[in-house]
Amino acid sequence: MKKLGFPLAVLLLFAAACGTSEPPAATLASASLTAFPTETPTPPDTPLPPTLTFTPTPIEGTLTTQVNVRSGPGTSYDSLGLLNAGEKVQILNKDSRGEWYQILYPSAPQGRGWVAAQFVQIAAGTEVPLEATPTPAGPTGRVMQRLNVRSGPGTAFDSLGLLEPDAIVSLSGKNITASWFQIDYSAGPDGRGWVTAQYIQTDAADGLPVLDDYGNPVTPGAAETPSGPATTLTPTVGPAFTDEDSRAAPAVRVNFSAAGTHQFIYSSQVSAPQGDSEDWVEFTPYAAGGTDARLIFSLSCSGNGALTVELWQGGVSLSGWGTLECGDLEKLITLSAGRSYQIRLTPVAGEGLRLVDYVLTVQDRP
Repeated sequence: MKKLGFPLAVLLLFAAACGTSEPPAATLASASLTAFPTETPTPPDTPLPPTLTFTPTPIEGTLTTQVNVRSGPGTSYDSLGLLNAGEKVQILNKDSRGEWYQILYPSAPQGRGWVAAQFVQIAAGTEVPLEATPTPAGPTGRVMQRLNVRSGPGTAFDSLGLLEPDAIVSLSGKNITASWFQIDYSAGPDGRGWVTAQYIQTDAADGLPVLDDYGNPVTPGAAETPSGPATTLTPTVGPAFTDEDSRAAPAVRVNFSAAGTHQFIYSSQVSAPQGDSEDWVEFTPYAAGGTDARLIFSLSCSGNGALTVELWQGGVSLSGWGTLECGDLEKLITLSAGRSYQIRLTPVAGEGLRLVDYVLTVQDRP
């Protein structure tokens, strides 16, 4: 047997006497798994921190007239019910234009609804926060005009719903002529839908993938490039959404008064021969110390048609009151105070689809 050299022997004796403060990791692991098996102690239950959900503090408001509570911020959305003048509402936020307030409405599916902001009175200096909306990921576009969302790139495909002006949409593709964009749309097949590109403002069109009518990517070179003379795209704007208002159930009812409402602004759209062919608005004039009320009417319109405006009272269309046409500004009309009147708005007769967006303003100057 070969003897160990003196330096090495000394070192071994020194190591045996003193030991090591910590064995190598591999040795420790081996000992734990074989020679000294032990159970891993279960840590004591530690309560998880509560999940924080931000809920805006409601702002109290008072309705100045009877209003429809709608499922979204616009007259094109379904009516969830009616609230009467004088009722208190709890406001959560407002839309991007500040024209609609979201309120607590327990009978709605989500416990919330929307009312026109102009008919809600809140404390002076109170600021209603904007609705928190998630920022879409990837390429986006802004809707420039109310549009139909369709199941495919063309007017022959089914309508899935409507998009309101200024809505931001996520773009996922385009058809071969780039005249239609595919967008993310939860109500559509596979969460997608199609809109005409003419009324989508975006700088991302060039980078979008080309898709066929079923949303499948088009292989480069597989699809033929359209030939023939260039054509001008015709705007494919859908008919007005049917809001089901009528003479018996007008879209709004406004009661003018000395201490309450002095003006209302109502905006909507009508169309013919498809879509919502008429709108009804009801109001009751007020006069301080007199029987005649002085009202100022303004009517602005856009679209591809004009409006016929009728004044009704007691179920009868009145004559001799004057006229109100698109483009009239601050037109004075005298009506009896304390009596309810109704305005009926319909598209003027013509050919093809006639869609008219309008804004009606009525001021009571007692």
